[in-house]
Amino acid sequence: MKFYLKDFWIFISIAETKSLSKTASQMGMSVSSISKRLTRLESYLQMTLFERTTRSIKLSPMGEVAYEKSLLITDEFQRFIDELKSSKSTLKISTPHRFIESFLIDWCYEYCRNKPNIDISVIERKESMDSLDIDELFITNRKSGYPLAIHRQLHPVKRVICCSADMDENVAISTPDDLKDCSTIYFISNESEYDIELIRNGDSYKFINDGLHLSSIEESLKMVLEKGCVLVGIPFIHIRQLVKMKKIKVILSEWEMKDLNYYLVWKERPYFKKELTEFLNYIEYKWKEGCGVY
Repeated sequence: MKFYLKDFWIFISIAETKSLSKTASQMGMSVSSISKRLTRLESYLQMTLFERTTRSIKLSPMGEVAYEKSLLITDEFQRFIDELKSSKSTLKISTPHRFIESFLIDWCYEYCRNKPNIDISVIERKESMDSLDIDELFITNRKSGYPLAIHRQLHPVKRVICCSADMDENVAISTPDDLKDCSTIYFISNESEYDIELIRNGDSYKFINDGLHLSSIEESLKMVLEKGCVLVGIPFIHIRQLVKMKKIKVILSEWEMKDLNYYLVWKERPYFKKELTEFLNYIEYKWKEGCGVY
């Protein structure tokens, strides 16, 4: 027979109110349900807890002992619950994409400063998702085959073409074809991406699959600022601040390229911690704020 802690709370209430109907009212249950729970507890303990008459109900001698012990059990359990609620929550967030991790750390740092009761671990993870921890969020550019994974598509990441703000003004760049005369490099979001296509009012332009392709944000921007290269396909979120500082400028802005799409993934379960839900909404908000159009 299973042990039900709530039965002890019902037993305590009956002992203190000396009434099944008052206990039923307190517990939001029917009198018949209260009676059945009491019978189940007596069967489990193999003792009679109350002496009943047609007009009254009072604790039996063994019931008196059980009442004192039940108070200790339920008080200890309540302290356990209170400690859990007041303790720090630890959340995890991970991504296999280094260029996402770079600003993810800044967001998590900001969140922890405003939420002192929250610990966040930004962890490294490979692309495959064989499992997810109970309070882990995962950002990826492809849907997972993990059966318990819930996917929420994030705001599309805009990509642009940029160069150093002090690039020689004598170098005229008015069409994508003009980039052939420049030191042009390409940012790729994954190993399979080498063909980058630009679109403008129904016209399209596809870059020839040659030249330097980089997946590192840091190294890509270093080539722009130190080598004077033109960078194609950089997510705008990574140069927004540099544009404000007038170190980098966006060129050929009328030409658009395919957005980068990412998913926020977490493990399905019937109950979500409030902390996880709030953190999930925060990441989605920061993503949209940072990845929108310039």
